[in-house]
Amino acid sequence: MAVLSLRRALAAALLLAGCYSPGEGVNPPLRRIYFPVGLAVSPGNSRLYVVNSDYDLQYNAGVLQAYDLERIRALLPVVCDADSDCPADQRCDSSPSAQNGGTPSRWCVASSGARAGQPCGALGEKSAADLVTQPGRCGPLDPNRPPDGGESLIVGTVGIGAFATDVIFVSRPPIDGVERPGGRLFLPVRGDSSLHWIDVDDDSKSAREDFVFRCGQEHNDGRCDDAHRAGKDSADNTRGLRLPPEPYGIAASAGGQAITLTHQTEGVVSLFVQQGLADWGDGVSTFGRGPHLEFLTGNMPSRPIGIAAVPRPAVVAADPSLVHHPGFLVTYRDAAQIQLLRYYDDLFTGTEPNNPARPFLDRASSMNVTSNSVGFDSRGIAVDAVAREECEARCARLGGELSCLTDCAGIPVSVYVANRAPSSLLVGQTRPNAGVVGTDDLPHFDEVEPMPFGPSRVIVGDVIGPDGRRQRRVFVVCFDSHTLMIYDPAKRRLEAVVTTGRGPQAFALDVPAIAASADRETDRPAYAYGFIGHFTDSWLGVIDLDQRHATYGKLIMTLGAPSAPRSSK
Repeated sequence: MAVLSLRRALAAALLLAGCYSPGEGVNPPLRRIYFPVGLAVSPGNSRLYVVNSDYDLQYNAGVLQAYDLERIRALLPVVCDADSDCPADQRCDSSPSAQNGGTPSRWCVASSGARAGQPCGALGEKSAADLVTQPGRCGPLDPNRPPDGGESLIVGTVGIGAFATDVIFVSRPPIDGVERPGGRLFLPVRGDSSLHWIDVDDDSKSAREDFVFRCGQEHNDGRCDDAHRAGKDSADNTRGLRLPPEPYGIAASAGGQAITLTHQTEGVVSLFVQQGLADWGDGVSTFGRGPHLEFLTGNMPSRPIGIAAVPRPAVVAADPSLVHHPGFLVTYRDAAQIQLLRYYDDLFTGTEPNNPARPFLDRASSMNVTSNSVGFDSRGIAVDAVAREECEARCARLGGELSCLTDCAGIPVSVYVANRAPSSLLVGQTRPNAGVVGTDDLPHFDEVEPMPFGPSRVIVGDVIGPDGRRQRRVFVVCFDSHTLMIYDPAKRRLEAVVTTGRGPQAFALDVPAIAASADRETDRPAYAYGFIGHFTDSWLGVIDLDQRHATYGKLIMTLGAPSAPRSSK
């Protein structure tokens, strides 16, 4: 009965989402993890952004939080092989003992005192009952009262609309060749059918120094104001458009000029545009008017879900004479199809500027998903251009000649799709052609990797290999089966199965960027972690992604106290 009532509550929330009125009811707790749906790590790895959705209608809004990643990393267990790997007042827990319950953790533990030899210290170890729904050895860490007695892990909060679905971070682009500090977070919000946009500082400051979310909340009771909820006012564009219901997936072109949203009930992809100082501001004293809705792409298959931007080849930025229209790949729940959309800025007709410009998306081409027996119900999609980027980096070290970059542009990019009919990961790449840019951006799939039930999102990023170097991996979040699957694209095999808690929804990687003086072959990251947001029980898990550790592919921290939804209690 508990499961049935939970399903009824979630179904009711879905039905009410389109007409939910913000501002009514109880204000949400700003410092509690509550139905996390989106995670993003800042480019400098100083902050973790967590989007919390008011999914069970207990409160009148959702919440965006910023966490201090340096503080979180300092509280994670220190992996060891010998006592020499540990601080002076600690030893390596490498042998069975009464303190570790007969199971050594291979972590540094206190060598004396009340917590001597205890792998989890003040957090304590989870009970067998808790481990069923909350994997990970140690008890939950309260981000507001961390066990070291230091400051809260949360450095900023702001209220947002109810029923957000995701978040992306876009660095502020250079304007007229001048670098601009900071960036923007973009959140699709279903409750009021809007695109929230929020300015944040860059990583040159510490995670705590003067950090603030900027979305007009100071004069709007702590919540992002209407000026930062784009798509609600038809007067903001030349077509008299308002954002359709149920925005879901989100993607942005290089530099964030074009931002696209899928609408999971409308058969529509919407286009927002922002460019120049008027929209972006200078990031210091002005912050611009933000993105504005410009176009709705209709006549598409119903229920578009996933969307991913196709990376721009470096030759496009290096050669101003090249005409390039950014591409976006779209997946659908009700169609065995991948569609390619292209963005046109409409700034010029020939050599004459258009005033006003009327940007749009064009349905460039599509392909049928024939790799699976059925093929429809495709969810997350990810595009990875690491092979092309490595080629472009070599060109840069050789002087960045256009001929070299042009050759790199012909290298296909990898495409990964989470498909549910049947449950699988589709593995493919874009198709080469004879054009200047080299590929047509539409993929073909040559491999199908079986997945547990319910694959929903796909993320591509790095782990640390046994030799300490970067290795590429594909992460597939399987909501229904409570797993995160790690796929090795080089060896073309499933590498690890991470057992998660109930309802894993969001995933983000905390791995340092490649040092300016290094490349993928020589760079050795200092750490590699994954953060996974558990939607059902409202907590975050931290996963070890360093293959030199015995805990690779396992949850090593529970952030926030897990709490079952009210209707399941």
